[in-house]
Amino acid sequence: MSAELPALLSGVAFAAGAMAATAAAIGKPRGLPLRAAVATIWGRLPQPKHARAADLRIAGLSPAAYTAQRALSLAGGAVAGAVAALLWTRTAISALTVGALCTAAGWMLPVQGLRDTSKRARNELDQVIRLWIVLAAQLVSAGAEPANAMIQAADAGQRPAWRLLRRHLLAAQNERRHAADGLADLVERYGLTSLAQAVGAFAMAAHRGTRMADAVLAAADNLWRDTLQREREIAERRNQVIVLPATAVALALAAILIYPPFVSLTGGIVATGP
Repeated sequence: MSAELPALLSGVAFAAGAMAATAAAIGKPRGLPLRAAVATIWGRLPQPKHARAADLRIAGLSPAAYTAQRALSLAGGAVAGAVAALLWTRTAISALTVGALCTAAGWMLPVQGLRDTSKRARNELDQVIRLWIVLAAQLVSAGAEPANAMIQAADAGQRPAWRLLRRHLLAAQNERRHAADGLADLVERYGLTSLAQAVGAFAMAAHRGTRMADAVLAAADNLWRDTLQREREIAERRNQVIVLPATAVALALAAILIYPPFVSLTGGIVATGP
């Protein structure tokens, strides 16, 4: 391994030099304190793509914080790869492979974390809005005015998703817009594509003067049917996941039970044969 040590050290030195050159290219503005200079440098770094902006918003991460996470994770992956290559590899090819894999894992780890966090938050918000529409429909059926029913239904829960929904509805109301517009803003901002059709019906009813009560009831009925269909699909997938291993276990047990008598029977036939 002593032969590969200079090569590894040279690679680490090259990476450090590249990072220093990048920092120099970005440049620290003169006359600014260190904290302000760091904020300025983060602002000059490449921002996440627009497709990931909704994930950042629903996960509660700013683009600068996400960029910092990826940079730190990349550096950690590179260091871990260098240490692993130094301790557990014997050839230059294996050392480069381990280093590249660890670096790539460090670069992609924040992406996977963001994807999982945003998916959980989006699923929770999706369920909250579906339940909210059903509650609003019940209030409308009881005789409440649709706009008031929407605000009242948003008071049903205290979790962050409920507060976020109520905040968007009240923001639209304070701007002298319909509550359906606040719902549309929420769906667009956080990428809730599964609710786009129902929200579009709300907005269309609000702007065309159609009875909002009918729109609320129709949206609740459609979302209820969609929810039932999704639950059926999830149940079918779970059954498939359960049935296949169960079938394999049953076949294995059958083989275990049948094999000894079969061997004994065939062995006896062979032993007593001519």
